Amino acid sequence: MAQAKRWLYQRPKASHQLLRILTDALVPYLVGQVVAGAQALQLFESHAGHLGPLLFSKFALPYIRDVAKRVKARLQEAGLAPVPMIIFAKDGHFALEELAQAGYEVVGLDWTVAPQKARERVGKNVTLQGNLDPCALYAPEEEIGRLVRQMLDDFGPQRYIANLGHGLYPDMDPEHVGTFVDAVHRYSRVLRQN
Repeated sequence: MAQAKRWLYQRPKASHQLLRILTDALVPYLVGQVVAGAQALQLFESHAGHLGPLLFSKFALPYIRDVAKRVKARLQEAGLAPVPMIIFAKDGHFALEELAQAGYEVVGLDWTVAPQKARERVGKNVTLQGNLDPCALYAPEEEIGRLVRQMLDDFGPQRYIANLGHGLYPDMDPEHVGTFVDAVHRYSRVLRQN
């Protein structure tokens, strides 16, 4: 990471050139995913927290915005129906407001962000996704159920997609993943009834 950040500081023009090349490759790839049947698109910026506010604003956010704008324009030009787009910037809690205005319908959250605080910061018109700590799936199944219920209660039933706050680890018990999914379905029904 230090080498990558060093490049950003020492070679900002080359860094932007590389990021434009990556964006130019990413946009048609994402449009191709929709052509192939994708019903939603998620863009990951898994190193937002390593960048911090200054580098994130300079080297990530402009390209995050550009991807959303260009994908939506290309879908429209191709006569394809728009699909919801999700932005997930790991540890990017410092930029929640900017992410909420970056052209995506959903902002994904990692487990370091309190749901109520995130909702206050992004407003009521942005859907939030997340944010159970993936390591919680190492817990006993009863505890997973309790944690899911707490997460759903904290987010509430409106404009929310239950998910983990990042990906699964290779050694996770598939039964625990199933417990997570089942708990989300079970407690979501309860929330909708209330």
